[in-house]
Amino acid sequence: MTYFYLAAATLVVVALALLLRPWWRSARRITGADSLPGLNAAIHRDRLGELERDRSNGTLSAADLAEAREELQRQLLDDTAATEVVTADRFGRSSAIAIVILLPLIAVAMYAMLGSPRAVLPGEAQTQRASADMEELVVKLAKKLDQNPANPEGWAMLARSYKSLGRWDDAEAAFARIGPTLNNNAELLAEYAEMLVQKDNGFSQRSRELIQQALRLEPENMLALFMGGGDAFESGRYAEAVARWERLLPQLEPGGEDARMVESSIAKARERSGGARPAGPKAEVMAGAVAPQDEVHRNAARPAQGEATPAATPTATSVSGRVELSPALKDKASPDDVVFIFARAIDGPRMPLAAKRVRAADLPLDFLLDDSQAVMPGATISSVPQVRVEVRVSKSGQAKAGKGDLTGKSAAVKPGAKGLRIVIDQIEP
Repeated sequence: MTYFYLAAATLVVVALALLLRPWWRSARRITGADSLPGLNAAIHRDRLGELERDRSNGTLSAADLAEAREELQRQLLDDTAATEVVTADRFGRSSAIAIVILLPLIAVAMYAMLGSPRAVLPGEAQTQRASADMEELVVKLAKKLDQNPANPEGWAMLARSYKSLGRWDDAEAAFARIGPTLNNNAELLAEYAEMLVQKDNGFSQRSRELIQQALRLEPENMLALFMGGGDAFESGRYAEAVARWERLLPQLEPGGEDARMVESSIAKARERSGGARPAGPKAEVMAGAVAPQDEVHRNAARPAQGEATPAATPTATSVSGRVELSPALKDKASPDDVVFIFARAIDGPRMPLAAKRVRAADLPLDFLLDDSQAVMPGATISSVPQVRVEVRVSKSGQAKAGKGDLTGKSAAVKPGAKGLRIVIDQIEP
């Protein structure tokens, strides 16, 4: 930001130097031109009076008098011209001062109207500004739809906006207001299912029904195939996951990032296939499939209660630190309360990249989250530039946020960060 301001100031100074150059030259050319019109006229009258007296005294002939008068007139014209130059020069200096003042002001005003002032803000400030603008637009759209509710396209737009802001309950309500159009649109059904997966941190019966309905309407729908494969993989139906992702793969750009991610997922599903289902109960902390243009985020299975965090050296594929419960909230947590520790991308879907489940009795606790806890190869801590580690003491025992949950979070950090200290010091309203 500082470099931008210095560069802009330098350009303004250069522009002023080029614009003021003519005034500097004229100022050097003009010398000895300080006479005024009144003084010139007085001098002219005095000399003319002297000539008249010489004529009266007989010391000057009539012809000489006429010639002297003509000479005086020429001198008066020359003095008047010099005065005009001085006046013009003074006007020029005023113009130069005006340019010095107005040029920077005009430049700033034009940049504010036509440029991108927010581009010089720090990344986090830009994100906050963008979120604030998005919130304002969403509020305006919601008011318009309240006045004209018979607008399925508008409700779909509002639902997508709420989804991008992570306002899951509002997004769900907006999807429900779309009406009959929703049941006949495979893409909207798939987006609705994706939102529910993000909201619940995993697949539910409702999201699965929406995915199946979308595939019945449009068997080759990209989002529905992608999420359907994620659901099948999560449930241990690896052959079905391979079949769905293989139908999706030809629709992606060959060699692109999305295609490579799906290919890796297919390889992993084939590796796990063979009729075996995952042992033990299904992990409660999980992430669902999202659009191929986003990423698939899923949490690893939880460790047994009281299990210590595995010792490992943090690298660019992990984040680590210590979780503590604020002394002020210790009486708000029971020893058997479930604690979810998870990492999320700063920019992107809210579903976790990796997660752990422990008990409140285990706190304070040293943790490490890494790529080995991600099911989908493309949705890992190392695949994003920044993450935030969040902690939730769940009163319901579910990963879904609930009223009265105790929470805490870290600042935005890069993969490989270690020594994080996360204090659980907030209560979910």
